[in-house]
Amino acid sequence: MKTILFAAVTLFCTLQLSAQRHMDPNMIEVIKTKKVAFINEEVGLTSQEGEKFWPVYNQMEKERLALLDHKRDLEESSEDKTAKTEDYYRKLSNEIVQTHLKEGKLIEEYNSKFLAILPAEKVVKLYRSERKFRSFLMQEMRKKDDNKPAK
Repeated sequence: MKTILFAAVTLFCTLQLSAQRHMDPNMIEVIKTKKVAFINEEVGLTSQEGEKFWPVYNQMEKERLALLDHKRDLEESSEDKTAKTEDYYRKLSNEIVQTHLKEGKLIEEYNSKFLAILPAEKVVKLYRSERKFRSFLMQEMRKKDDNKPAK
Protein backbone atom coordinates (compact mmCIF):
# COMPACT_ATOMS: atom_id res chain seq x y z
CA MET A 1 0.00 0.00 0.00
CA LYS A 2 2.81 2.43 0.89
CA THR A 3 4.53 1.64 -2.39
CA ILE A 4 1.41 2.37 -4.40
CA LEU A 5 0.83 5.62 -2.54
CA PHE A 6 4.45 6.63 -3.00
CA ALA A 7 4.34 5.86 -6.72
CA ALA A 8 1.10 7.79 -7.19
CA VAL A 9 2.37 10.81 -5.33
CA THR A 10 5.66 10.73 -7.21
CA LEU A 11 3.87 10.55 -10.55
CA PHE A 12 1.62 13.47 -9.66
CA CYS A 13 4.50 15.64 -8.54
CA THR A 14 6.56 14.80 -11.59
CA LEU A 15 3.68 15.71 -13.87
CA GLN A 16 3.04 18.87 -11.91
CA LEU A 17 6.68 19.93 -12.00
CA SER A 18 7.20 19.25 -15.67
CA ALA A 19 4.03 21.17 -16.46
CA GLN A 20 5.02 24.08 -14.23
CA ARG A 21 8.29 24.69 -16.03
CA HIS A 22 6.41 25.33 -19.27
CA MET A 23 3.15 26.82 -18.07
CA ASP A 24 1.89 30.32 -17.73
CA PRO A 25 2.05 31.32 -14.04
CA ASN A 26 -1.61 32.33 -14.20
CA MET A 27 -2.53 28.84 -15.37
CA ILE A 28 -0.60 27.35 -12.44
CA GLU A 29 -2.64 29.47 -10.05
CA VAL A 30 -5.88 28.39 -11.72
CA ILE A 31 -4.87 24.74 -11.32
CA LYS A 32 -3.94 25.26 -7.67
CA THR A 33 -7.28 26.94 -7.00
CA LYS A 34 -9.14 24.08 -8.68
CA LYS A 35 -7.10 21.57 -6.69
CA VAL A 36 -7.95 23.24 -3.38
CA ALA A 37 -11.66 23.29 -4.23
CA PHE A 38 -11.55 19.70 -5.46
CA ILE A 39 -9.78 18.40 -2.35
CA ASN A 40 -12.01 20.41 -0.02
CA GLU A 41 -15.09 18.87 -1.60
CA GLU A 42 -13.77 15.31 -1.95
CA VAL A 43 -12.35 15.14 1.57
CA GLY A 44 -15.21 17.07 3.14
CA LEU A 45 -13.01 19.47 5.07
CA THR A 46 -14.75 21.72 7.56
CA SER A 47 -13.61 25.33 7.71
CA GLN A 48 -11.83 24.62 11.01
CA GLU A 49 -10.03 21.61 9.52
CA GLY A 50 -9.12 23.58 6.42
CA GLU A 51 -7.55 26.37 8.46
CA LYS A 52 -5.19 23.86 10.08
CA PHE A 53 -4.74 21.54 7.11
CA TRP A 54 -3.92 23.83 4.18
CA PRO A 55 -0.81 25.51 5.61
CA VAL A 56 0.65 22.07 6.42
CA TYR A 57 -0.31 20.64 3.01
CA ASN A 58 1.13 23.67 1.18
CA GLN A 59 4.40 23.36 3.10
CA MET A 60 4.60 19.68 2.18
CA GLU A 61 4.00 20.50 -1.49
CA LYS A 62 6.71 23.16 -1.39
CA GLU A 63 9.22 20.73 0.11
CA ARG A 64 8.20 17.94 -2.23
CA LEU A 65 8.46 20.14 -5.30
CA ALA A 66 11.96 21.21 -4.22
CA LEU A 67 12.98 17.55 -3.98
CA LEU A 68 11.47 16.78 -7.38
CA ASP A 69 13.18 19.81 -8.93
CA HIS A 70 16.47 18.51 -7.55
CA LYS A 71 15.79 15.01 -8.90
CA ARG A 72 14.91 16.38 -12.34
CA ASP A 73 18.08 18.48 -12.34
CA LEU A 74 20.09 15.36 -11.51
CA GLU A 75 18.40 13.41 -14.30
CA GLU A 76 18.90 16.22 -16.80
CA SER A 77 22.58 16.58 -15.86
CA SER A 78 23.24 13.34 -17.72
CA GLU A 79 21.72 14.66 -20.96
CA ASP A 80 24.60 16.82 -22.08
CA LYS A 81 26.82 15.36 -24.77
CA THR A 82 30.05 15.15 -22.78
CA ALA A 83 31.45 11.71 -22.10
CA LYS A 84 30.63 10.33 -18.67
CA THR A 85 32.26 7.56 -16.72
CA GLU A 86 30.63 4.54 -15.12
CA ASP A 87 31.53 6.05 -11.74
CA TYR A 88 29.71 9.27 -12.64
CA TYR A 89 26.54 7.35 -13.53
CA ARG A 90 26.76 5.24 -10.36
CA LYS A 91 26.98 8.36 -8.19
CA LEU A 92 24.18 10.02 -10.13
CA SER A 93 22.00 6.93 -9.82
CA ASN A 94 22.57 6.80 -6.07
CA GLU A 95 21.75 10.51 -5.71
CA ILE A 96 18.49 10.04 -7.62
CA VAL A 97 17.54 7.10 -5.39
CA GLN A 98 18.41 9.12 -2.28
CA THR A 99 16.07 11.86 -3.50
CA HIS A 100 13.27 9.29 -3.89
CA LEU A 101 13.94 8.07 -0.35
CA LYS A 102 13.85 11.63 0.99
CA GLU A 103 10.52 12.13 -0.72
CA GLY A 104 9.17 8.96 0.87
CA LYS A 105 10.34 10.14 4.30
CA LEU A 106 8.74 13.52 3.67
CA ILE A 107 5.41 11.89 2.81
CA GLU A 108 5.65 9.70 5.89
CA GLU A 109 6.39 12.75 8.07
CA TYR A 110 3.47 14.71 6.67
CA ASN A 111 1.14 11.74 6.94
CA SER A 112 1.67 11.93 10.71
CA LYS A 113 0.99 15.67 10.65
CA PHE A 114 -2.20 15.14 8.64
CA LEU A 115 -3.37 12.47 11.07
CA ALA A 116 -2.88 14.96 13.92
CA ILE A 117 -5.19 17.42 12.12
CA LEU A 118 -7.75 15.18 10.40
CA PRO A 119 -9.48 11.89 11.11
CA ALA A 120 -7.74 8.97 9.39
CA GLU A 121 -10.67 8.51 7.01
CA LYS A 122 -10.19 12.05 5.70
CA VAL A 123 -6.45 11.51 5.28
CA VAL A 124 -7.18 8.49 3.11
CA LYS A 125 -9.74 10.56 1.20
CA LEU A 126 -7.02 13.18 0.69
CA TYR A 127 -4.74 10.67 -0.99
CA ARG A 128 -7.59 9.37 -3.11
CA SER A 129 -8.66 12.90 -4.04
CA GLU A 130 -5.11 13.74 -5.19
CA ARG A 131 -5.27 10.78 -7.58
CA LYS A 132 -8.74 11.78 -8.75
CA PHE A 133 -7.59 15.35 -9.31
CA ARG A 134 -4.66 14.13 -11.43
CA SER A 135 -7.13 12.18 -13.57
CA PHE A 136 -9.41 15.20 -13.82
CA LEU A 137 -6.48 17.41 -14.83
CA MET A 138 -5.31 14.94 -17.46
CA GLN A 139 -8.82 14.80 -18.93
CA GLU A 140 -8.94 18.59 -19.05
CA MET A 141 -5.59 18.70 -20.82
CA ARG A 142 -6.73 16.10 -23.33
CA LYS A 143 -9.88 18.10 -24.04
CA LYS A 144 -7.80 21.19 -24.73
CA ASP A 145 -5.49 19.21 -27.02
CA ASP A 146 -8.49 17.76 -28.87
CA ASN A 147 -9.93 21.24 -29.40
CA LYS A 148 -6.69 22.68 -30.84
CA PRO A 149 -6.70 23.02 -34.62
CA ALA A 150 -4.27 20.72 -36.42
CA LYS A 151 -1.20 22.40 -37.89
